[in-house]
Amino acid sequence: MPLTRLNSEQKSAATAPSGYNLIIASAGTGKTSTIVARLAYLLKKWRCTLKNLLLTFTNKAAAEMIERVSAFFPQSITSQIESGTFHAVSYRLLKKMGLNIVLKQPKDLKILLKSIVERRRFDHIESGVKAYSAQYLYDLFSLYQNSTVTQSFTQWLEENDSEHGVFFDIYEDIFEEFQALKREFGYVDFNDLLIFMREALKKEHELFFEEVLIDEYQDTNTLQGSLIDAFRSKSLFCVGDYDQSIYAFNGANIDIIGSFSKRYEGANVFTLNKNYRSSHKILSLANRVIEKKSKTL
Repeated sequence: MPLTRLNSEQKSAATAPSGYNLIIASAGTGKTSTIVARLAYLLKKWRCTLKNLLLTFTNKAAAEMIERVSAFFPQSITSQIESGTFHAVSYRLLKKMGLNIVLKQPKDLKILLKSIVERRRFDHIESGVKAYSAQYLYDLFSLYQNSTVTQSFTQWLEENDSEHGVFFDIYEDIFEEFQALKREFGYVDFNDLLIFMREALKKEHELFFEEVLIDEYQDTNTLQGSLIDAFRSKSLFCVGDYDQSIYAFNGANIDIIGSFSKRYEGANVFTLNKNYRSSHKILSLANRVIEKKSKTL
């Protein structure tokens, strides 16, 4: 079993009681081995009768973990683990629920948005500010959806770009028509998958996972965080590292991992310190850099 290959820190995390568990794992400390061991531990402990959900940021990472677990359990058992990216998992589950959706690529939806923008007038407003292009507006709206679940687009724009205030009403109107057209044709984009999944979970009471495991938790954005909560699982196993966040462009919210203990009552935090990838000199230098960086924050 994978547990026999773990050091004491990894084993403590992998065998943690069900509940809200955060594992801080810096690069090279064996986070993947720990997640694989956790999955194996759950399958053995519950005799493979409970469903688990593994959320990752690449389908390749999910496939690798499931493949490693498959070395210890038959495919009939490991196939019961729902796994993949937030978007891939949401798409499969929504389809199972019978939703008639057509996933469209951003390039196609940008063409649709452009056709709407071209029917709007901006030149009658004298502000000295040039209105955003359709392509930029699409990317901006995507960032908005990933960054907040409580604000309207206009409210979010007011906080982040007051220079374009004269166009806010027009922008809002553009996206009202854009969303209406998508609904009419059954089109969804990647953000819609998460939003639709979150809303469906509010009505779907039979879809329940005993434990939700999340890799690269530091890269979770606000929309993804709201989806995790919507699954209403009594047990979370989140693995991440404050210093490895790379998805700021997609609204990654470092406060999600930072506030874990405050948001989940009785949360446990484990730290993996033993590095198997770097030499002592490299680790010493990295630690000094991190320490210096922390003092400036």
